[in-house]
Amino acid sequence: MKRLLLCLLLSGCQALAQTPVAAVLQTPSEEIPRTVAQMLGIAEVRLAHGALMDDSQLLIERSKLQGLSLEKPEVFRLSLIGTSCYLERVNAGQRRELKEALCKKK
Repeated sequence: MKRLLLCLLLSGCQALAQTPVAAVLQTPSEEIPRTVAQMLGIAEVRLAHGALMDDSQLLIERSKLQGLSLEKPEVFRLSLIGTSCYLERVNAGQRRELKEALCKKK
């Protein structure tokens, strides 16, 4: 019984100790713009077809009607934690697990 408890405790610690690894998409995914829009609290966002395919970071600038915007862009980062793919909104410290997108280590 003590061995079982020790094994469970050690495996739980290993799962918590996994650190995020930079990732990219294996194929374009419609889940990415939906998740970005949800995290920003807006109805829709349009991204380039190859977004997050070559780089693990995505910068979103606020649209500007006239002139230069002085707002900092929103930074999103794609990562793997274990075998699960996550999208993080860096500026806000939000992280969402992606269920449909296929990621690989960068």
